[in-house]
Amino acid sequence: MADDSVGKYTGEGIFDVTSYKDKLVDVKSGELNKFRRSKPGLARVLNELAKAIPEHGDEARIHAKTYQEILEIVVILALIRKDAPGVAKLSEILRESEVYYEDKLETLISRLGKSVIDTAQDDKKPGLLAIFEETLAYRSMYADKAAATRKKNEAAAQEGKPTTSDGQEPAGS
Repeated sequence: MADDSVGKYTGEGIFDVTSYKDKLVDVKSGELNKFRRSKPGLARVLNELAKAIPEHGDEARIHAKTYQEILEIVVILALIRKDAPGVAKLSEILRESEVYYEDKLETLISRLGKSVIDTAQDDKKPGLLAIFEETLAYRSMYADKAAATRKKNEAAAQEGKPTTSDGQEPAGS
C-alpha cells in the first residue's frame, strides 16, 4: 500500500483512567445488549432530583445512600465519556497501524523472497531455495491456495459440477 494513504497520528498517546480504574467493568462477550442505556431526558431528571431530594427525599422514603450512588455514577459516567472518544480514536489508530505495518512486512518479505528466487536462478545457486524454504513457502501461500482452487474448479467444470468461489461444492449438491 502506498504511504500517501496514511498520515502520522497526532492525538494523545496516553489516557490515564487510574482515577476511576476500579469502577471500570468488563462485560462478557454478547451480554452488552442486555444492559439498559440512558434515555432522552436524563439531564432533566437529574436536575429534578437535585432539587427534590434535599427537600422531599425523606418524605418519599428515598434513602440518602441511593441518591449519593446516583451522584457517584454521574461522575463516573462523565469521566468515562470524557476519555472514551480519545481512547476509541487511539484504538482505531492502533488497529490501522497494525494493518499498515503488517502490509509493510508482507511487502518486504515478498521482495526478499523474489530476490532469493532471482538470485538462485540467475547465479545458479539452487541451494539458496532450501535455505529460505520457509520464507518462500510463506510468500507463496495464498498464490498456491488460489492455484489449487482454480485447478479444483476447472476439474469440477469438466465434470459438470458447480462450485463456489472457494472451490467447494455448494450445499445440497
